[in-house]
Amino acid sequence: MEKTGTPTCDKLKEVDANILLRAMSSPRWTKDPKNLPLLRDINRAREEADRIGDIGLTVRFEKIKLLTTSEWLEWLGNTGEFYVITSILDGSGKVSEYTTQYFQGIKRDDFLPLGTGGMLVGFIKNPRWFIDVHMLIMESDSDIRNYGKYIEEAKKESGLDEILETIGKAAAFDPTRISQVISGVNVFLNVLAGILKSNGDDHVATIHDFYLKHQKFGEGRHPRDGLKRFQNVEVAYWIELTKL
Repeated sequence: MEKTGTPTCDKLKEVDANILLRAMSSPRWTKDPKNLPLLRDINRAREEADRIGDIGLTVRFEKIKLLTTSEWLEWLGNTGEFYVITSILDGSGKVSEYTTQYFQGIKRDDFLPLGTGGMLVGFIKNPRWFIDVHMLIMESDSDIRNYGKYIEEAKKESGLDEILETIGKAAAFDPTRISQVISGVNVFLNVLAGILKSNGDDHVATIHDFYLKHQKFGEGRHPRDGLKRFQNVEVAYWIELTKL
């Protein structure tokens, strides 16, 4: 997708989305004269993003490097078994289907074999207001065929469905509600990790990032170069926008 016509969105992609969200949620911040340049950028970026029109958004993980395995496996000279559970959501309140991939024969500092083109997380048509990318990586000592049941348990315990229903009904961009969604996803991921740990698996990493429409949903590679660390993994992923 061509970047022409969205220079301010591209500029704001370099700003931490948490900073933008906190700024837009604070009346005191918006009234402070020294914040006027960034406020103008936020408003200008929103206008640019609204003019883009119909788009499709795809998230793919390009690289996932494991920085840990069980010490007793390493002592025995064995390799570990890992799985990932991942999805994306946007301001519509709808979550792309949770998917899992399973990897065997992995040693410390190995890259997971994601295959040609990397690992597809999901696709969203005309995302609203923001996207949230989240992934849980676990070292497996159990049968993961019941992961769907565990996800439903975690959603119920965390109240995630109710939070997403609220933002899905919102008629306008609301930074406070978006903050609630981001926090709700964090709670959901913690609860899900706890359920999986109680079934014998070990938590490796939780990957959780979000981007606002003002940032053109974070289009591009993250990080721009190299890898980004989350707990015991290093990753790189792509957010791709396609004109529909």
